[in-house]
Amino acid sequence: MREIVHLQIGQCGNQVGTKFWEIISDEHGIDADGKFHGESSMQAERLGVYWDNPDNSFSLRDIQRKSSKIHSSYVLAEAGNTTWVPRAILADLEPGTMDAVRAGPLGRVFRPDNFVFGSSGAGNNWAKGYYTEGAELVDALMDCTRREAENCDCLQGFQLVHALGGGTGSGL
Repeated sequence: MREIVHLQIGQCGNQVGTKFWEIISDEHGIDADGKFHGESSMQAERLGVYWDNPDNSFSLRDIQRKSSKIHSSYVLAEAGNTTWVPRAILADLEPGTMDAVRAGPLGRVFRPDNFVFGSSGAGNNWAKGYYTEGAELVDALMDCTRREAENCDCLQGFQLVHALGGGTGSGL
């Protein structure tokens, strides 16, 4: 199964990225607590692309080895017994954006250690995101990204959501 690591950076990236997760959660049948309530085994089979199960209780390879007669119902049952967590990293130079994501409808589903943020914002200034405040967060952001990538079995790529107009999204 191919896996994608999602990064959302800056205020714009986090706002667009949060809406992305709301839509994809609905498409895949995931609720705000990370539980699968889908109706199709195809939904469950595709969960591993953007979602991770921290307890590794859901293995599609093991399920595919089972008889094809019970495959569909077994996939649905196993996926429903697992808590799913987005394979996402959320970064910004100001904590207010992260607080807004946490207070949103999917705030509880993200890993708390995948929130990387500073104490002051970039104020729509590319140089602050690149040279000063952003430079202080780069190591923490890279460590978080490396950890997510290393947890993948078959990493296909990275999906980056950010703005180019100035500030954290363009500078960091």
